[in-house]
Amino acid sequence: KKKKKKKSTKQWYQRRVRDTLRYADRVKELGPGAKPAPPLGDDLAYLHQSLRSQGEEEEQGAEMYNFHQAVDLLQQAEEYLVEEHQQCIQENKEYLKQEEAIMQKVEQDVDYDIEDYARALDVILKRKISRLVTMQEKLSNFRSQLNKEEEVSKTLRRPKAGGARK
Repeated sequence: KKKKKKKSTKQWYQRRVRDTLRYADRVKELGPGAKPAPPLGDDLAYLHQSLRSQGEEEEQGAEMYNFHQAVDLLQQAEEYLVEEHQQCIQENKEYLKQEEAIMQKVEQDVDYDIEDYARALDVILKRKISRLVTMQEKLSNFRSQLNKEEEVSKTLRRPKAGGARK
């Protein structure tokens, strides 16, 4: 049950982030004296600065900024991890084909060259190990970002029961 509660809190914050970003887009489009577009990669800071200048940011603005930043970094780490995993799966399929080919030579050819076999297997294994190390680094980064996001979300004040969302 604890996980379910945690998930609903996360969902609430994700909806809140999405709604805040939509609201900020509307404010930018409709507001008089529109401000220049934010520098690339600094959308979150621009959003919070814009909300502060219009008196729309909550009391816990810095906390929310940190939370939004943690969620953004977590999403990026997740994308990198999933992309890396997909590439790893595709490359493993290719490596398996290569391994089957060299194994077939060993099993069918009486005069196979054991040094060629050992070299080919060594190349495949080094590539697989390199890919797995990269995959492990992405996974470690993702888990680190996940832990940071959880820690930041614990610092936020929870919404009051029955409170209406804006």
